[in-house]
Amino acid sequence: MTPNGPLQSSYHGVPPGTRLNGIYEIEAVIGAGGMGEVYKCREIQTGSLVAVKMLLPDMVDNEAALALFRREAAALHNLPHDAIVRYFLFTVEPVLQRPYLAMEFVNGRSLSNMLDEGPLTFEALIKLMRRVASGLEAAHEHGIIHRDVSPDNIIVPLDDVKRAKIIDFGIARSTQMGDKTIIGSGFAGKDNYASPEQVGLYGNEVTAKSDVYSLGLVLFHALTGQKLDMGGSQFQLVEKRRRVPDLGALDMRIRPLLEQMLQPDPALRPTMAEVANWRPTGSAQTPDAPLYGFDPLRRPESAAAASQERMLSTVRSRRSLWLGVGAVAVLLLLGGSGYAFYKLVWAAPGVAALPPPPKLAGTMSPPKAEPAGPQPGRQEPVKLPAQPTVASSPVLDGPGRVERIRKYVTQYTGGDCFFILPVAVSQNAAVIEGFGASTAPFDTFDKAFRREQGFEASVGVRQVTQAQCPAVKFLSQVGSDQARAPRVTLSATELKAGETLNGTVENFANRVVELLMVSDRGEVQSLSYLLKPGIDSLSFTLPTGGANGPQLLLVVATPQVLDSLRQPRPMAADTFFLQALSEAQRNKVTIIAAARYVLLTN
Repeated sequence: MTPNGPLQSSYHGVPPGTRLNGIYEIEAVIGAGGMGEVYKCREIQTGSLVAVKMLLPDMVDNEAALALFRREAAALHNLPHDAIVRYFLFTVEPVLQRPYLAMEFVNGRSLSNMLDEGPLTFEALIKLMRRVASGLEAAHEHGIIHRDVSPDNIIVPLDDVKRAKIIDFGIARSTQMGDKTIIGSGFAGKDNYASPEQVGLYGNEVTAKSDVYSLGLVLFHALTGQKLDMGGSQFQLVEKRRRVPDLGALDMRIRPLLEQMLQPDPALRPTMAEVANWRPTGSAQTPDAPLYGFDPLRRPESAAAASQERMLSTVRSRRSLWLGVGAVAVLLLLGGSGYAFYKLVWAAPGVAALPPPPKLAGTMSPPKAEPAGPQPGRQEPVKLPAQPTVASSPVLDGPGRVERIRKYVTQYTGGDCFFILPVAVSQNAAVIEGFGASTAPFDTFDKAFRREQGFEASVGVRQVTQAQCPAVKFLSQVGSDQARAPRVTLSATELKAGETLNGTVENFANRVVELLMVSDRGEVQSLSYLLKPGIDSLSFTLPTGGANGPQLLLVVATPQVLDSLRQPRPMAADTFFLQALSEAQRNKVTIIAAARYVLLTN
């Protein structure tokens, strides 16, 4: 296990020398996250090193957190595979009264840290893929879905990818401020590596195929040294997963495999067993290399290989035909509205779904979905049927139900550092985005929403610093009129310090637009001078300088100029937004704002 992120300043962990049940002695803390922390310990009797994952004190009474913790213990106990970290003990320390999980101590660094130094060679990538895929295949055979496959959760001892270990089965946590925690629908992982079904597509039905998609994104990152930009707002999370991402930078020997692993529809992805058994053929200079790395003149090495050959002979033509028909039909159903991109989640109630694409000769039937299993400790969410439509509920449906759900979300109060807005809502599903310093109030909201509305929403939380809370409070005070709010598009949501951020602003009509940046230290800086007018839009180019950490970009629209929004020098957020609201109230000016989250890293 390796360090996974900074500890919160308000909590300093269990001190070295502390003994746990008289079995282990803590040597050092090596990682921490939103729900737990990891310690390097030594077994007292034998001196052997172990890693101990322990729930944070304020999570001990959290039923959902404890259930996820038990789930990880159960998962590891039933997964005797060399590519999966080994489990030793799950118990409660009687003095500290804190549950902990003792497991194999892996002396290595994360794949994420390795990739900071550059991509893997093609040969090393294939070895890593076989190793990780075989471990995940074993998990899937036991009905266990990882749900958070990412470079952070793959540890590589001595930088030898053939010895890679998969960690963190089932415990939900965010190791960095920039990671979005998804509350609800069974996902609490990193949004950049999330599958389409984890962000709300395909009925939220998370199966083993979800891990296949996430592993595909990991393999792209490992081979190119650059991760695909699959993060962003809740809107962007869904939009980026409607189609196979651009894989033009990939070696042609493996591109066909990743094209299949990154299919939006889980039924079109290979199984993890097929990924583990895949063998490359052809060369990087051969664009027409056999699909999926199989030579049609060569005898397949396994049944899985033969299955892959049959499936891929026509899948491209099938996919292009279906996407074309589906896009046109949904645009007709939705009248060309701005939410047409949600065609893979919801359609209008009462409208018959399009039939699935016809089965073509030579293709493999969609494999049976692996069971996701209930999430212990939480009510199982109301599952949406497979795309492109949602079944209507005769009890819950009604002409004003969608508006009532939106009203419930916009009027919900979760505290001073809590802001949510409904990105998209149907009668049976909701995608909601939020900003806050802690995930606790969003977990409370999630339970209240499920109780009031009868289904579980997908709630995306952008965790800000405490110093940025006045900006979050400002957003909640000015409201969330999305129809009138400016639309902000960014070139990226995660950048290294010194890189340039480009963006555009639309939907501001004749209003005055102000561009504000709220740093992780809580300083507000006016950047309105960077706005350049265009046709029905404004654009800006923002040099990030040496900043680091989460940054909030606010676009504020008003019917007239407010001097308080144009401060010449950086100002503390609490003072800045208090002055802005006071001036708006004196002049009876309505403020509309939109926020975007940008993570700057070293």
